[in-house]
Amino acid sequence: MRFLFLLFALAPVGGVFGLWPQPRSLETGSTALKLASTFDIHVDIQHAPSDLSAAISRTKSFLKNDKLGRLVVGRGSSDSGTLKQANALKTLQLSLSEGATVRSITEEARLAIGTRSEEYVLSIPADGSAATLTANSTLGLFRGLTTFTQLFYEWSGQIYTVEAPISITDSPAYPWRGFMLDTSRNFFPVADIKRTLDAMSLVKMSQFHWHVTDSQSFPLVIPGFTELASAGAYDPSMVYSPDEVQDIVDYAGARGIDVMVLRTRKPPAGQLRLASPTATNFTAEMLAAVARMFPSTLMSTGGDELNTNCYAQDAETQEDLKSAGQTLEQALNVFTQKTHAAIEAVGKTPAVWEGM
Repeated sequence: MRFLFLLFALAPVGGVFGLWPQPRSLETGSTALKLASTFDIHVDIQHAPSDLSAAISRTKSFLKNDKLGRLVVGRGSSDSGTLKQANALKTLQLSLSEGATVRSITEEARLAIGTRSEEYVLSIPADGSAATLTANSTLGLFRGLTTFTQLFYEWSGQIYTVEAPISITDSPAYPWRGFMLDTSRNFFPVADIKRTLDAMSLVKMSQFHWHVTDSQSFPLVIPGFTELASAGAYDPSMVYSPDEVQDIVDYAGARGIDVMVLRTRKPPAGQLRLASPTATNFTAEMLAAVARMFPSTLMSTGGDELNTNCYAQDAETQEDLKSAGQTLEQALNVFTQKTHAAIEAVGKTPAVWEGM
């Protein structure tokens, strides 16, 4: 109890508690500023991408409907008198830096790790003059819009801040800010995955690591290999069709998130006979088909949890190893090289767990 009291005692009363993650540079004042009833977001970009326009619409809707109250006693009741005299912010102006290439948020989010531009500069004056948001990319503008929504509170129908002027310069501390969801052990409907992506976007996460299949179940319907989901899903209704995959990937991209699929090399309820040339060829073709379903530059094949005892007791695997004059480790190397080559041929960079 004494520890909790100390935390509250040390916390600044007017602090911006809604910001997450904290920007690299944040300067705030102590002046109240409210959003005008006619508040709007203007874009100074020729041929602005449709997903940026959609993001702006979501931003305005979020500001109107979030209704986050200040973390103080009485919420915003103590601010009501100040708000009557506060200036009103009518406009947030968005623009790209001079010479910036205009691409969609989705295109920017799918660029290779380390090449994405997510930095932005946000300025909100205290006098009610236009706020400005500038970035080198639409993805940076999107990150800035997310920050903008987290700066405001609501009380009695009024959206406001008590910390104007606000000046923020921000960029990611890490290019990979990921969240993994395992839909092989526990199936999640598309709506739940989208809800997860929404939450990721609110905290500026950049990578959805979709652990879509494993030995427990195989819910991914792969063109040309549909029998895997038919035989391996928990239930015929618990599958992700190619159209649903496309829907999830597009939904993620519009929210600044790249989707890296993890397709483990274990079939439902077992281990692949990785020493078998037939199994190796089949897996390479199947992984290439999966790679074509996802636009990310990355694709994970897992590679961990190899059950060596399973292979030691499998007569067919032992015969294959003997015929090829290989150890299991050598057979695994051949298998990995061939399957990864198939992924690389589709333009992807293979990824594996560190433990491999």
